Amino acid sequence: MLATQNGLVGDLNYYTDTQIKMRREKVKAAVNAVHSVVDPILKYVHDKDPRFSHQTWNSGSYASGLKVTEPNEFDFNVPMEGLPNLIWKTADKPAYYTIDVDGQLVETKVPLPNPPNGYHNVTIDTVSDIWKPENNMKMGDYVVPFKVKTIFKVLVKNAVRECKLRESVRVLKKTHGPAITLMVSSGEERISVDLVPLVPANGRGLPPNVLNSWPRSPVWPPKHKVEEVRKIGTDSVAKDNLYWLTSFSRCEIALLDGIDSDEGCRKQCLRLLKKIREDHWQSPALSSYHLKNLLLWECEKYPNSHDWSRDMLGQRFVGLVGSLLKCLRGQNCPHYFIPSINLFRNKENSKLKEPENLLLIADKVQEFYENPCGFIGEWKDGN
Repeated sequence: MLATQNGLVGDLNYYTDTQIKMRREKVKAAVNAVHSVVDPILKYVHDKDPRFSHQTWNSGSYASGLKVTEPNEFDFNVPMEGLPNLIWKTADKPAYYTIDVDGQLVETKVPLPNPPNGYHNVTIDTVSDIWKPENNMKMGDYVVPFKVKTIFKVLVKNAVRECKLRESVRVLKKTHGPAITLMVSSGEERISVDLVPLVPANGRGLPPNVLNSWPRSPVWPPKHKVEEVRKIGTDSVAKDNLYWLTSFSRCEIALLDGIDSDEGCRKQCLRLLKKIREDHWQSPALSSYHLKNLLLWECEKYPNSHDWSRDMLGQRFVGLVGSLLKCLRGQNCPHYFIPSINLFRNKENSKLKEPENLLLIADKVQEFYENPCGFIGEWKDGN
């Protein structure tokens, strides 16, 4: 068993060095290409509507140092400005609006249902001067994600035209999700850039249901990380048209920042799993976010530095694969901060997104789990 583990550690390290590490020159070129279009676009948007910041917050795999393929995808959050310090509270008045069959926001006589688990409404009754001239993002006291996304997308498209960027960037047509997606051309490379409007936490901290139940372990995360996450709080992302998604993105980035300061192998395990997913288990049913969420659970399960030492790479990696397999077989991927949320389920109807594909992936993961040395060795020899 020890010899097998040692062999697996060697193969995993070789696989990391040859298949995962990106060339710094290529990353730098991609970053420069992205900012050459994103910066003028957001400056234009901010000049036309100062409620949108011209500064961005990095998010996604690149921000967490977890990108495993080519530097061809970047995610940026665009915070809203001029909002008061928000607090977690139940809205004083129900919301009376919905999206009609023509895709328009309309007032209704029936109140909007309570937000699904993991979502919430954003209500404001006082705003700064930059919000007062127009009320086109609100319905009553509610800031409506649909309005925010619509206004933002129009401004981004106008920016591409007015800033004469059409030869290097185009706005993709997407009807769902929070992001405005740009496709940036850099020589022969095509780089996808997501711009996501959000309402920043503004000091309101974590939602009450999280604050009262997290952290679950007295050991992990470390106390200074717990305090950092509580201070950061959760932002509100315009993922849905009617409700704001409670976003833990900055909390997750904080937890992952410096997570291997003890010379551990946590990020390496996750990057390996992401690379194998992209190369061999590719399916919309299983995302990189599922895997990142899974790593946070593993860190809570194994909180000590010696559990993640470099010579434990094989054991920890196989354990992570086993946890993934359990989630796939049980068709349940619990959210790290809100375990009652199953990330495999749709928000709208709580049904599994792709149950058949989850089981198909589970079969592939099962084969790998039973013989990781064989698969990694085969892939290594084939490259």
